[in-house]
Amino acid sequence: MHDGMEITFTPVIVNASQMQRGEHYLRVSERLFVHERFGRTDWAVTLDARHHPRGVQYCVPAAVRAVVHAYERPGSVICGFSALAVYGLPYLVEGADTTLRAAVGNCSPASEFTPAVARLRVPHNETWTLTHRGISLRAANPARATVQALQQARRGEHAWQTEQVPGMDCTTVRAIQLIDCVRRQLRLQVSEIRSAAAGQIDQRWLSKVLKHSRATADSPKETEMRLLLQPVAKRCGVTLVEQYPLIIDGRVVTTFDFAVPELKLGIMFDGRHHWEYEQRQLDASINLTSMFHGWTVPRASSKSMHLCVQVVEEALRRKLGLPTDRR
Repeated sequence: MHDGMEITFTPVIVNASQMQRGEHYLRVSERLFVHERFGRTDWAVTLDARHHPRGVQYCVPAAVRAVVHAYERPGSVICGFSALAVYGLPYLVEGADTTLRAAVGNCSPASEFTPAVARLRVPHNETWTLTHRGISLRAANPARATVQALQQARRGEHAWQTEQVPGMDCTTVRAIQLIDCVRRQLRLQVSEIRSAAAGQIDQRWLSKVLKHSRATADSPKETEMRLLLQPVAKRCGVTLVEQYPLIIDGRVVTTFDFAVPELKLGIMFDGRHHWEYEQRQLDASINLTSMFHGWTVPRASSKSMHLCVQVVEEALRRKLGLPTDRR
């Protein structure tokens, strides 16, 4: 990523005169549309709306909405989750309102087809100039956009489903997920986030979030899994290693999401793609190979995370000879 970068995505934005007869389109704004094949899946739209503070459903991808609304408001700056969507963050952005800052007298709230517009404060030099199909746009730079997104999450302007992590409120869990994502997916450094957050967000709270953040989580669900497993590892007196490669005869068989290598315990979180046929065959082969070489490999999906954590703790206690009755 860099200032001056080209923003690319598959959907083609059209006006009414460019719409083909017999085809169906989704409205992005009063004047602009995208073909319905570029719309989000119904279940994802419904799930995100369930956690939206006003229940708004967004059928069009967040990056497309951000580009359209910024284009229609020359001089505006794309901010927060909207800017992160434009930079290509693949998680956490889709259910959020489009947010812009502009030279306006009054702030205005978002709707399905309009952005939230807040006053652009001077100086506004933490911006990048981006282009999309020859159109010039402005957006908060990635670190500044991350801090703005943290502020949005803390204010309850954007939320998503999270697991209950002992000792943490949902807002803190979401903040850790967000920081993990931008570190992993956008390659942001902690120092960049700290610098952008100076004077903008409570430093004690931010330090807590950064302390729990890692750059190794492939998805927000892996972040949750880590936060749930870490207290278990601490109670059992073992070290939880992230992204641990299983190497057999000089060949990497797989990379465990989490592992306790000395006890040959490898833990996997299976996202949606693991239900595809070819991936299931690969997973079965990995499980059998791992078991043949003495590894225990519990796998979790989004609805079995807490059960997996219980299984991991039971397995650790048995391997370590610790009492297993924890009532």
